[in-house]
Amino acid sequence: LSRTKSFHRPRNKETAADDSRTRVIGLHYLFPAGVDEQTIIDILTRRSCDQRREITFEYERIAKKDLTTALKGALSGSLEALILGLMRSTAQFDAAELNASIKGLGTDEETLIEILCSRSNKELVEIKKVYKDMFKKELEKDVAGDTSGDFAKLLLALVQTKRDEPSNVIDYQKIDEDARSLYEAGVRRKGTDVATWITIFSQRSVPHLQRVFERYKSYSPYDMKESIRKEVKGDLEKSFLTLVECFENKQLYFANRLSEAMKSKGAKEKVLTRIIVSRCEVDLMKIRTEFKRQHKRSLYQTIAEHTKGDYQKALLSLCGGDD
Repeated sequence: LSRTKSFHRPRNKETAADDSRTRVIGLHYLFPAGVDEQTIIDILTRRSCDQRREITFEYERIAKKDLTTALKGALSGSLEALILGLMRSTAQFDAAELNASIKGLGTDEETLIEILCSRSNKELVEIKKVYKDMFKKELEKDVAGDTSGDFAKLLLALVQTKRDEPSNVIDYQKIDEDARSLYEAGVRRKGTDVATWITIFSQRSVPHLQRVFERYKSYSPYDMKESIRKEVKGDLEKSFLTLVECFENKQLYFANRLSEAMKSKGAKEKVLTRIIVSRCEVDLMKIRTEFKRQHKRSLYQTIAEHTKGDYQKALLSLCGGDD
């Protein structure tokens, strides 16, 4: 989301502090006398993460209590989940989502795949650090303890953040070698050498892999996504497909995920909240563009049609406008 377009930006430090104080006073008087959800939405969805942090400090100073606790007491349901998500940094939000997908009975593989397969090396390094701060545990150990087989091996390879940084030098020989290796480890043989696929998918830079997938077509009668569908199944298949989609066009991947979450009459609010909150200060403007291009209608209109009430108002405010 382009901050200049969508977030209220005070002109200097002094006015930033004044703005925080004004917003806090607005929030402070909401909670004792009944909840005004609209004011909470207006203030918190139209500020950047840094501004919300300032508001949190200021609220604590004026109200002598924790803003997140006050919001928990004042809100409920999907609106509460969305607003509390906004009170964290992007890395903290991702870490909390990963932890929630692992702890308790059963594993939410969908969330694990979406986050671990779509975040960059830099983002994953930060998520691991924040995860340890928040939960006093290593993300790697939690993922290993809750998944199994080749699916676990792929996720752990991603969490180990060994991906090469993009280089200005295009290594055509390496591109050809990797394309041939992927073909020989999969479509060309009986059974799949998944370890080779995991190494290439988790360690090569994104621009390199984009060229590898293009070169792959000269070896295989199927493109990379078709090959994945033929060779592996279940969560492993979903993970490899997510990686390819994110390497090719990450914003289109999220646009399609949002569309899928709003296919039926209602909406998969958990998915909707996770994507909008985690991308609102990263690339939501680009996701909006891809959504309109791919689905021939705006993200704003689609959210308006499939959600309702204060939750809808908050999502539309974060979305930032119609296209």
